[in-house]
Amino acid sequence: MKFVMTAFTNLDLALKLLAVAEDGQLTRASIKDGEPITWQSGKSLVVLPDQSFSSDDDFILALQNNVTIAFGAAAITLNVCREEMGIKLPDPIDSAQDHLVALIYQIRNCFAHDIAEPTWVMAQRYQRVYDLGYKQIDLSNVNGRPFEYDDIGGLDTLAVLRQRMIGQ
Repeated sequence: MKFVMTAFTNLDLALKLLAVAEDGQLTRASIKDGEPITWQSGKSLVVLPDQSFSSDDDFILALQNNVTIAFGAAAITLNVCREEMGIKLPDPIDSAQDHLVALIYQIRNCFAHDIAEPTWVMAQRYQRVYDLGYKQIDLSNVNGRPFEYDDIGGLDTLAVLRQRMIGQ
């Protein structure tokens, strides 16, 4: 559980970077794209290419992909918290806690198989409507489809799931 807040903070950072880039406050020039950069940490030395992005659209796309990857890492980390808490996957899925646990696990599955291009891969018992009390999430017909934030009621749903699972 020690890394869950870091994972969610990283997601916040990815969203902030995307927001300021979309507002024009973060640009390729401001991150020195087009200039040679060498990064060193301990024995590790990385020489970055002079230009990483061929266009402003490429830059925004990279930041959007960064949000996806950060979201996936947060979902995977939240599921690890469930495992560390000793909460088993429910079968059957009946109680409010069962719905919460199964939903977290299914979101994790989307990203665990391909963090950059997440896809719903669900056993039959998980293809259902999840009742979270304040909203219902219908995953009965998403199996095999690419993950969309709207599938789970929006990008903010993961933070709500975290709050309900671990209280943070």
